[in-house]
Amino acid sequence: MTNPQKRGRMVLLLISFMFFAPMFLAMYLYFSENAWRPAESTQHGQLVSPPVSLPDIPLDAEAAQFREVWTLLVVADRQCDPLCLETLEHVRQIRLSLGPKMTRLQNVFLPLVPAASEQLDRAVFPKLIVTSPDTAILIQDLIGNWVNGQIFLVDPFGNLMMSYPPGTEMGDVRKDLGHLLKISTIG
Repeated sequence: MTNPQKRGRMVLLLISFMFFAPMFLAMYLYFSENAWRPAESTQHGQLVSPPVSLPDIPLDAEAAQFREVWTLLVVADRQCDPLCLETLEHVRQIRLSLGPKMTRLQNVFLPLVPAASEQLDRAVFPKLIVTSPDTAILIQDLIGNWVNGQIFLVDPFGNLMMSYPPGTEMGDVRKDLGHLLKISTIG
């Protein structure tokens, strides 16, 4: 074998090694017993798995539904305590912070009893959709038990997909919603 032929083969082997070595290293790191893996998720809320499909029912007198737009759902049990009122204020601010995209989001309040919604100043929450207790009970049967002031995120197909406990940092909810609105063409 001549010297140029040997050099050509060595160059070919070196280029092949440079191409395949990172793939084999990544496969080793991923599938080995001490598996090194990237962070599993970037969301701040808890994914509801499997997603719960909410019924296609009117939420208020204007026939708003869990369809066509994203929904932040705030729930209340017997009363809307200060944490619940603060959560409602935060979801209102999240919607306003979306600017021109605010039409892609609706805020819905689910009180189990009428007394929970009587504390609300409708001048402060003009775009808040307040459901009847019958609707809240129907949805609670699908979701299960909830905590006063808990937030749920519903996609434009009516699937309950994320949950945030009371007292969640609203910046985290806004980041999750911002990611979803950025990558989603629906709603």
